[in-house]
Amino acid sequence: MPINRTSAAALALSAFLAIAYGAYGSSLYEGAPPFIVGTVFKASSIVILGAIAIWTAGASPAGADIGRLERAAPAAHAGRRPALPPSNKLLAAGLLFGALGDALLAWSPDTFLYGALAFLIGHLFYITLFLRAGIGIAAALKRPPRLIAAVAVIIAAFAMTSLLVPRDNPMFAPLAVYTGVLTLMAICSFTLPWERRLVMIGAVLFFISDGFVAWNMFHHDPDPTLAYWRSFAGWMIYWAGQAAICMGALGLHKKTPPLEGRGWGRGEARRLNVRTRTALQTAS
Repeated sequence: MPINRTSAAALALSAFLAIAYGAYGSSLYEGAPPFIVGTVFKASSIVILGAIAIWTAGASPAGADIGRLERAAPAAHAGRRPALPPSNKLLAAGLLFGALGDALLAWSPDTFLYGALAFLIGHLFYITLFLRAGIGIAAALKRPPRLIAAVAVIIAAFAMTSLLVPRDNPMFAPLAVYTGVLTLMAICSFTLPWERRLVMIGAVLFFISDGFVAWNMFHHDPDPTLAYWRSFAGWMIYWAGQAAICMGALGLHKKTPPLEGRGWGRGEARRLNVRTRTALQTAS
């Protein structure tokens, strides 16, 4: 199901800002913190993804966006702008807490753990969203492909924590807790219907990107060129993960419930659907 033009333009802008930050963001952290410009620049691409979740109120029964329906049948929709679905609220919260985490990581080295906490809260919103829309962890783990994926993520989480984070580092314990929640988020994404596989891909990419964060933080590369590309790759994998979660969880591949299930009477919904189809045929 295609997204509307506004969301597509916003996604393109988010991608442009993410690439620009990945390419030039490191130059914004010279001198003493706080790094205000770097903070705003880093968080901007994810803030836009959160905005997409906020202003996307859902898809029409026919697959067209609500804005198109309103333009085609304005009288029928007058005063009936649908409220933001609960799933989009959870999605927006997860994305915006991710943006807050980015901002806190960029602001100062002293706010790193606060940034990790913001990301953890964002993961809790994602977990809630995935479990509400999915088939449940128990049912998902009865399916061999999903079970294999979950086991692989758990093994990778243990390996990532033990190999990349020094045990004598004071951040080992809090980062281990964070990695546990991140791992749970990825596993919960495997409970979603196969039509939501973009979300699963995004959750795994998010998981992988955190390995790059630990790698870059605790294992500095003496070669500046390799260090640059390693940082760029980690950042773009992270953005791609957040973008995939955002676009996949908007319900782009899932039919919306009938109008009578969203506060419309059955007869009213039927008349509206007839008028809407007629208007769309006339408009096209």
